[in-house]
Amino acid sequence: MPDQKTVRVGAVQMICRDNDPDANVAAALAYCDRAARRGVEILCFPECATTGFDWLKQPDGPSRVHAEPVPGPTVERFAAKARQIGVYIIMGIVERVDGGLCNTAFVVGPEEGYMGRQRKVLAEAVFVPGTEANVFDTAPARIGIFICADMRSPELSRLLVLKGAQVLFQPTAYFHADGGDIRRRYMGKCCAQRARAMENVVHVVAANIGRPEYVNNSRIIAPEQQGPEVALARATRREQLLVADVTFDPDANPVRDVMARSPELFAEYARQLQESG
Repeated sequence: MPDQKTVRVGAVQMICRDNDPDANVAAALAYCDRAARRGVEILCFPECATTGFDWLKQPDGPSRVHAEPVPGPTVERFAAKARQIGVYIIMGIVERVDGGLCNTAFVVGPEEGYMGRQRKVLAEAVFVPGTEANVFDTAPARIGIFICADMRSPELSRLLVLKGAQVLFQPTAYFHADGGDIRRRYMGKCCAQRARAMENVVHVVAANIGRPEYVNNSRIIAPEQQGPEVALARATRREQLLVADVTFDPDANPVRDVMARSPELFAEYARQLQESG
């Protein structure tokens, strides 16, 4: 049996007030303290957690939304909190860049401070899309991030694991305005999240924005490939800190193992990409 490593991860399902960064950052910092008391080592917040996501549906939303550089003032506040409590933090923010806005998640660490950012690749039209697949080498684990709709790209999550990610985190903000038949409406999203875990043999930590009307679908899922989904933690309240221990072989890379067994398939995939480009 190979040596296994266990890491305690957390996902915050937080109701984010529309375009109220002061209130949202204060609430998030309080969740950081709660997570530290529960021994969380890596903590993930939702997509656009500093501003919420409802502004996106308003005609003047992109022109009035609070956005700032990354790194910037909000990064500095969370870097200070990470240093204070000894927890790695993944935070969703609207980043201001030359040419517009990016839907971004940044990572800060207790010793490292600001470690970098991941920009949403399959981004809404108001955002400049990201073009990178970044892996962050935190002390507990090497981690990859895909933001909300990026779960529709099997290539992105596979690339993250190929580059060494041992746990995948998904800051997200999906919901349905009418609040009706949530279980049925979320089936596709749940299927995609589980597929990303199964095909890459890694845990997925999904932190979804909370809704005042109903319980949203944050969860921490294991990569079991047979039988029903194994949810190590699942949201049961509108706002909630989810915590779970995830265990993996730190020396294994399941995607590279698949490539070693079937190199001709990956070679064919590369050729098809070249020909279509």
